[in-house]
Parts: sequence; structure tokens; C-alpha cells
Amino acid sequence: MSTGKIKINLDSLKTRREWKRHKVKDGHNVFRILPPFGENSNGYPYRKWQIIWGLFDPESGRARPFASSMTSEKKCPVTEYVQLLKKKAETLKSQLAASGVSEEGQKEHLAPLNKLISDLNPKTVYIYNAADKAGDVGLLELKSTAQKKMKSEMTNYIKTYNQDPTSLNSEETDSGVWFDIIRQGEFRDTEYDVKTLQIKLKNSTTGKISFEDDRSPLQDSVVENYDNLGYDLGAVYQVKTYDDLAEILEANMLSIIEACPEADLNADGLLLQPVKVTTTSAVNRPIAKPVAAAKTVTLKIEDDEDEEVVAVTRNPRAVKVSAAVDDDFMAEADALLNS
Repeated sequence: MSTGKIKINLDSLKTRREWKRHKVKDGHNVFRILPPFGENSNGYPYRKWQIIWGLFDPESGRARPFASSMTSEKKCPVTEYVQLLKKKAETLKSQLAASGVSEEGQKEHLAPLNKLISDLNPKTVYIYNAADKAGDVGLLELKSTAQKKMKSEMTNYIKTYNQDPTSLNSEETDSGVWFDIIRQGEFRDTEYDVKTLQIKLKNSTTGKISFEDDRSPLQDSVVENYDNLGYDLGAVYQVKTYDDLAEILEANMLSIIEACPEADLNADGLLLQPVKVTTTSAVNRPIAKPVAAAKTVTLKIEDDEDEEVVAVTRNPRAVKVSAAVDDDFMAEADALLNS
């Protein structure tokens, strides 16, 4: 007896859902960026996080990442501590140079301190819901350089097609597009590029070769079940307050100083004791339901440096953008998709 094709992604039926993360490997990585997900997305297809590594959790005793409070409170005790460490490193470098220590000697002496600074300095990442060609939906993290290029490609797509590049649809008048994220190099020499994926076409009559943007369809399982497959990007990392992080930093201070004695800024009179507070529980954000349909998506692509936004508005009742945004740039983007 023949059976119908099962379109639903079976992972969505599991009782306990696992976080799937897409890995950006060396070379070419093809993904489709998916629409803003959830009521708290505010129309953005990504969420910016500043993540602190190199600290252990006082409650579990295990190393884990922490979200910086810089985004939510505009201040972060770990960032403040790192800035003081940088000042000390500069002072020590000047003192060593004045004492006749060679460049190589300075580098060797400051290596533990500079490593600590690098380890603790919050790392900025931008997280998207994305699908690969196999139809797997997961979290895609981009570094700042790749993020800028992704926004540029999305902006160009909007201007060219008057369409939302994150749309789940693949119709002539409403289609998302595939992107190629290119990674080259290793460690500090790693470079990223993002291009709209191109497919090669050959004219059967003339034999001429041409290229066009890859707007081929997503897997049916993604389109039909995105409300179950998407991730609430605001719940990827645990949210900690400034005071929470100050207490966590204090709990780590002994091991930090044991590994790098020059990290003890109290000895220099530079660091005040962190405020002692009662640790509050992390904010638990339930996974919200996605925006209902691609045609009602409001897409925002924010530029942190210039405070620019590209808005794809397909819903007249969509949330309005903050007045701090460049109004002329917004008006241009709105005009493209509402003309």
C-alpha cells in the first residue's frame, strides 16, 4: 500500500527540543535567512548578543557563556574590568620599555594579561533563524564583519526586487533568496564575505551563459512548520543583570588572579569591590509564535554605527521604528516596497 509523503519535520514533535546550531565552516556555506520570529522580534530577523566567555558559573562550577548587560543596561562590570586591565597593560608596557626591555620581552611579559583581556572581552554575535539546503532549521551566528555584509546584500535585494529577502515564499512577486557565507583563514586572520547565491543558466538556443539570484524554494517542511521550527532569538542566552554579573565576576576573581597575578587591580587601587547582591533568577522567555505570514512581515536591518534601518513593511499596522533612526533612509526603504 502506498503512503503519502511526510512533509512535517519530525524534530518538531520531540518532547524536549534540542538547540540546533549551524556551523560556518571554511569555504562556502549556503543558507536561507528566515523571517523575524516571535512577538518580541520587533521585526528584526536577527538578535544582537554580546557574550562573555572565560568565566565559570558559581552555581554549577562549570565554565559557560554569559550575556553581557551592556545591551539591556548600557553598562557591564566585565567590560569595565576589561577596560581597566587594558589601561594596566598599557602602563606596564610603557614601564617595561622605559626600563630597556625589548619588544619581544615586553610581549612575553604581558602575554598572560593580554590573553586574559582577550578571553574576557565580550564578543559580539548576531543570531538568525536560518535553513540550509537540506531543510534543517537552526541558529546561525555571524560575526560583526559578516553581519555588515549580510545587511548590505539584503539591502541590495530589497532595492532590486522590492521583496523581503527572508520571505518563506518562492513566488515571482514574493520570494526569499539564498545567501552564500564565505569563510577563509584561521583564528585572528579569519575573513568573512556574504554574497547572494548565484545559479548558472545556459540558454538552450544561443548557448550563452548567464547568472541569476537563487530564489529556489525552501523545503515544504520548513514553510509549513516554521511556527514549530523557529527559535526565540531572545532566549538563546541567559540574561543577567549588571549586579548578577558583578557577583559572578567576584566569584571568579580568585582563580583569575591565580592564573594572572597582574589581574589583581585592588593592589593598584584601581578596582572597587563589586556590589554584593542576591543573585536574581534569569529571565525565562517562552518561545513566542512567529509572525503569521510572509506578506505581513516587517523586516528591519539595523546599523549599529550609523543607526540606519532598512524596513520592509508589508503590514500597515506594523510596529513603528524608533525616531532615532535615520528617517530619510527609512522612507526610502518603505517607498521601495509600498510603491
